Amino acid sequence: MRTRTIIAAGVFAAAAIAVSPFPAQAAAPSCLTYKLDDDGGKDELWVWNTCKGAQSYKVRLANGQDLPCKYKKPGSGYDKWWWNWPRRFDGLVSC
Repeated sequence: MRTRTIIAAGVFAAAAIAVSPFPAQAAAPSCLTYKLDDDGGKDELWVWNTCKGAQSYKVRLANGQDLPCKYKKPGSGYDKWWWNWPRRFDGLVSC
């Protein structure tokens, strides 16, 4: 009886993943470099494009809404982002 419960739970979990309304997003390329200052109540992030071509990226945040998609040309300086606690940096993704 216990085995059936575990198998059934696994089937339901697989079905929940298959119908997720949010598609998985690929990590941004490593040539999008960043510096993160997260030692206070307000976190700050600087992002540079050191890639050979233009890139579109989005800042993913835990405990809050992600920041909007940004188009960045190579060699165009940095973008600065900031947010308050309890949101926290969760990575850069392509968009």
